[in-house]
Amino acid sequence: MKFLPNFSIKKALGRTALFLCGLLIGAFLFMPWEIVWTTVFEKVDSKVSAVKLSWGTFSDAGPLSFMVNNFTVKTNKGLVISLPQAGLSFGLSPLVELTVDSGPRLSAKVFQAKTLTINGGVDLARVTSLDGLGGKVRITADVGFPDWGVPPRTGSIVLRSPQVEIPGGLIAEDIDVNAVLAGNQFQLNSFSCGPPIPVTAKGQANINWKRLPASTYNISGEAVFGSTTRQFNKSGSLSKYLKF
Repeated sequence: MKFLPNFSIKKALGRTALFLCGLLIGAFLFMPWEIVWTTVFEKVDSKVSAVKLSWGTFSDAGPLSFMVNNFTVKTNKGLVISLPQAGLSFGLSPLVELTVDSGPRLSAKVFQAKTLTINGGVDLARVTSLDGLGGKVRITADVGFPDWGVPPRTGSIVLRSPQVEIPGGLIAEDIDVNAVLAGNQFQLNSFSCGPPIPVTAKGQANINWKRLPASTYNISGEAVFGSTTRQFNKSGSLSKYLKF
C-alpha cells in the first residue's frame, strides 16, 4: 500500500497566518507605548511654532490611550496652562475623551454627532500661571458643530464656584454664570457673584471666529458697594483680555 501524507496547503497557510497574526498582536500589545507617545509629543512640539509643550512621565499608556503628568502649554505671548495630570483616549462613543485632574476632575468628550460635552471642575491656581488667580470652578457645557474643522454653531455653558480669588487680592464668592451660543452670537444670560462686591449682569458678544481678539462685547448690570448700588455698562473689543 502506498502511503499518502495527510497534508493540506490550505490548512498550512491558515496556521501560518494565525501564527503571524499572533506575533503582530503580541508585538502590538507589548510595545513600549510610553516611548511611542513621547515620540509623538516631540514631533508635535517640533511642528507647532505658536506654543511650546513640555511634559513629564506617561502612565497607563496603550495604543489608544495614555495618561501624562505635568503637561504644560506655553504660548508665545506668555500664557501658561499647566495640567497636573491629563489623559487622552480614542474609541467609538465617545470618539475622543480628554480628562484633566487638577484636584477636581474635568472630562471633555467628542461624539460622532459632531458634539462636544464638558463636565467636571478645575482648580484655577493649578492650571493657570496668573498670580493671584485661584479657586475651584465647576463647568458644564455642550457645543454643536455643523462640520468638523469649522467654528461651533450652538452651545451652552454653566460655571459655578463657591469662591474665586482674583488678581489684586480680591475674593469673589458664589460665582454663577449661564450663557448660550448661536452662530457668532454669544449671549450671557446671567452673571452673579456675592460679597465682598455683589454683582449681577448680562450681555452679549459678537464672535469673530477668524480672529477672536477682534470680537466685540457689551455687558450691563449693577454692583453693590456697601449701601450703594451702581449701574454699569461696558462695551469694547476682547483684544484687551485675549493676549494669546
